[in-house]
This record gives sequence, C-alpha cells and structure tokens, in this order.
Amino acid sequence: MQKAPDAEGGGLAQMVGPAERLWSSGKQTTLSASVIDQIRTVLFAGRLAPGDRLGSEASLALQFGVSRMTMRDALRSLQASGVIEVKVGIKGGIFVAEGNSERLAETIAIQLKLIGISTEELLDTQIAIEVMAAGLAASNATSADIKALHEALGEAERLIDDAEEFTWAAINFHGCVVAASHNRVLAAQFRALSHVLMPLYVRGSSPEVARRAVAFQRALIACIEAREPDAARNLVYGRLQFVKSRQLGDLAKAEAGD
Repeated sequence: MQKAPDAEGGGLAQMVGPAERLWSSGKQTTLSASVIDQIRTVLFAGRLAPGDRLGSEASLALQFGVSRMTMRDALRSLQASGVIEVKVGIKGGIFVAEGNSERLAETIAIQLKLIGISTEELLDTQIAIEVMAAGLAASNATSADIKALHEALGEAERLIDDAEEFTWAAINFHGCVVAASHNRVLAAQFRALSHVLMPLYVRGSSPEVARRAVAFQRALIACIEAREPDAARNLVYGRLQFVKSRQLGDLAKAEAGD
C-alpha cells in the first residue's frame, strides 16, 4: 500500500507516522466497510482522540488504497454516525468528532423502539439505572445538584393536576437525580429511556399518582441531603418496583379489554 503525504499538511500520516501503522488495504465484504471498520478499531484502541485531523478525502483514499468514491462513501457513513466531522476552508479536512451525549441518547432511544423492546424490559432497565444513580447521587451530589432537585420538586408540586405536564416534571426530577450521580453513562442511558417511557407514564398519570410521586421525591431528596446511599437506593428500588407492577397491570388490563 502506498504511503501518501497529506498535501494539506497534518493528518494521520504526520501525526502517528507512516499510514501503514494504522491502515491496510480494504479486504472485507466491501472496501468502504473495511475503511469504516479500521477507523472505528483505531478509535476504540485509543489511538485517535476528538479533534484529531485524519487528513483530506484525497489523502485518506491514497492511504487506504481505495478510490475517492469509496472513501467518500465511508466518510459519509462515519459522519452520519457521529464518528467524524468534515470542516471546509484552509484548515479544513476530516476530523474525529467531539462526543455528543444527547446524540447518543437519541440514537439509543430510536434503536430501542426499532428493536421492539418490551415494556417490562424498559422498566427493569429504568430500575437498574436509577437505583445505581440514586446511590451515587447521595455520595456525589453538590450544593448545585441539591438546589436543582428542590427546584424540580417545586415544579412537580405545581403541576400535580396536569397529567402530561406533571409527567414531564417528574421525569425532569428523575433526570436531576441521575445528573447528581455525576456518571455520564448513566445520564445518557436515562435520557434515552425517558424518550421511550414518556408515553407510558402519561397514560398512567392521575392526581393521586402524582401526589405519591411527589412524596417519593421529597423522601429521596432527604436521603441525598443526608448522604445515605443505601437508603436512597432502597427507596428508589421500592418505588420503581411499585411503578413497574402498576404499569404492567394496567397494560395487561388494556390488552385483555382488546
């Protein structure tokens, strides 16, 4: 395979040495798939970081030993999946993209719907995420996090009689708890899950349900303020198990009615 200098300067050949150290000619099902797989593999290996310049389309095509059309197809796929970004101008080129947790959450949410995950699976996942997050929040929450929790509680109390708006407020409260864990993986997973669960919770909401939820929120804030991780985890586990039983029961009744 040819080693080609990047005519525009910089790029992987200059950054890590000969292109052969990273790439080999495409030999998989398709050449573009080989390019995509190699770039992802190098990224996962920690040899690329956000903001690194890979080169230009032309120089990358030479480094990989593929046509520019094949390279363009691979780059389009990588850009669509958020792996790279293309910049134009004198200092332009192909760069490793910066991370985007919101995009990650949206992608997960869409795939959950397309896969056809069951309601029970979603609720079990919510329990796993939020129980862990509650314990971490009790250990890691800052004064700003505590303030955000109280503000979210106040908003939920104000909206008790509005089912849809209260549901959004309740999800926001739970999101504040997860944010207070200071674990970005849990936060992204929760955001993804909330997109999928929102319609389910709106259907099951009522002023009585909302009042129970607000009481739970107050108790959880108390656990977090007291720095009691075990109490926070137990409280969330008990609450979400109750919610799961109610939601699955309502779903079974609705299906029986059909």
